[in-house]
Amino acid sequence: MRAAREFTMLRRKPRKIVLESGLYLWRVHHRHAASGCSEVFSAFAARRERTNLRIVFPETTEHGSGFPRQAGVVVDYSAPSWSLNLNLPSAARLLIELALSGGWDADCGREHVIDNGYLFLRERRTSLNMFGS
Repeated sequence: MRAAREFTMLRRKPRKIVLESGLYLWRVHHRHAASGCSEVFSAFAARRERTNLRIVFPETTEHGSGFPRQAGVVVDYSAPSWSLNLNLPSAARLLIELALSGGWDADCGREHVIDNGYLFLRERRTSLNMFGS
């Protein structure tokens, strides 16, 4: 039996963002896999040649993506519900800074994957104003 292939829809070249910690490149894409669809935020330090931060926002009954109408928009239906437009530089800044503060080392050559971006953000809700807390 053949393994199901993952299909990724990359539409843009990586975008640049300058943070206090350095220059980063980032992109957002939609991914189709046997396990379902997801929006994926990817980033890497500009001095590195490959993506080493990947935050996956899987589509489930509790979480949704805006694809295809609002590609890059993720929605968490859990109370308190919230949405985030991953296409915005402010979202890229938020995700990169949270990943850095959570232990991501942009200079190491290993990939750092966060399998559930919703849970990742929910666990940090006290430091975010997007939840209205």
